[in-house]
Amino acid sequence: MNKKAIVMFKIGLIVLVVLVIHSLFISAEQQQIFNTKENDIKEIQAKIQEEKDTKEKLMELEKILDTDEYVEEVAREKLGMVKPGEKVFVDVD
Repeated sequence: MNKKAIVMFKIGLIVLVVLVIHSLFISAEQQQIFNTKENDIKEIQAKIQEEKDTKEKLMELEKILDTDEYVEEVAREKLGMVKPGEKVFVDVD
């Protein structure tokens, strides 16, 4: 091999090494971005599940609040209402 071929080989080798190192840095950066996004997705999924649980509890509460028994209980306890013909006794002590 002549000197020109050796120099070209060395330059090609240096370029190849630089490209490999550059690719490794890019891959590491992309992996970090991927991990961050994956964690964001997990947090959002957890929030979605939490909101679904809250919705389910509220729907159950709505069923309870919509019953005649609950309306009557609130009317008696909070509003002091009575049915026609009922007598109310008040403890004055």
